[in-house]
Parts: sequence; structure tokens; C-alpha cells
Amino acid sequence: MRPGAPRDLARLLAAHPVCGAGIALSIRSGLGAAPWDVFHVGLHSAPGLSVGAATGATSVAAILVALAAGTRPGPGTLVNALLIGACVDLGLALVPGAPPLPLAAAYLAAGLVLFGIGSGLYLSARLGSGPRDSLMVALARRRRWTVGRARAGIEIAALAAGLMLGGELGAGTVIYAVAIGPVTQWGIALFAKETPCS
Repeated sequence: MRPGAPRDLARLLAAHPVCGAGIALSIRSGLGAAPWDVFHVGLHSAPGLSVGAATGATSVAAILVALAAGTRPGPGTLVNALLIGACVDLGLALVPGAPPLPLAAAYLAAGLVLFGIGSGLYLSARLGSGPRDSLMVALARRRRWTVGRARAGIEIAALAAGLMLGGELGAGTVIYAVAIGPVTQWGIALFAKETPCS
């Protein structure tokens, strides 16, 4: 076992309930969730899946498409596909919905912070990118796009599909789109000092 492996595994496993709680808070705020979660909520409304099951199904589909395009998943990618949906459903079961506006704003802010921390934990484990990130890399390679262009294209497509399926666009969706980059960078920095670069 390589040095740091137990710590990396612990971080990988801890990341999922933290991210799940962040996603649940954002959805329960009623102010608009992240573009992918708009899609998951819309997908949940269409065939009657739970939001977590829709999240998990999307993760598996993203891995399969990325694999077909030549991007191999890491162990963390597969763990993410197995765990994140259950963590989202647990978070939604525990967090009450439809709060008044001040509490809704607090939900959204807390959701962003938790997702940033969860992302930092996940990425510092260095056990593979998330399923949607694997899809982004695959699209960038296949289309010869920049990673940023591929990410934007996937997010816009997910949002559009979610709206067509009955998901809702809100101010929180815009805030999430603007803030998630810096918040994720902050989350990564929280754990970077303890994580060797090799």
C-alpha cells in the first residue's frame, strides 16, 4: 500500500456525504440548484426516480460515454457513481424544504461551502476525476475543444435538458454557476498543504 493511501481513501469516502449535503441544501433552498442538479431534479420528475437515483444514473451514463471516448475512470470515479446518489437522497430526507427567504439564502450559501469542501476532499484523494469531469475531458479530446469550452457546453446542455424535463431555473442557479469555481478552488486549497504533488 502506498504511503498516504489510507488517508486518501478516507478523504474519498468523506467527500460524498459532504457533497451530498451541499447538493441537498442547494435544492431545498428553492432558489435554484446547480445546472446538473436542475437536470437531476427534472429527470426525477419524469420517470419517478428519486433525485439521488437520477444523480447516480447520470454518473453511470457519463462514465460509459467517457469510457467509449477513451477516457478511463479511476477508482474514485467508480466510487462516486456508487455513493453520491445515496448521499444526495439522505441529505434531501434530512433537510426540510421551502424555507423563508433569509434561511433559503443561508441554505444556498451553506450548500456552496459544503460542496467546495467536498470537492477539495475528493480531489485531494487523487483517485480519479468525477464522472462528469471524465465526460468533460472526453468531450474536449473528441471535439478538440478546450476543457473550459467542454465544461460550459456540458453544463448548458444539462441545464437545458433539465428545464425541458421540468426542473426549475432560479437566481441560485446563476449564483452557483458564478461562485462554484472560486469555492471549489478554496476547497482544494484547504487540503493542498497536506497533499504531496507526486
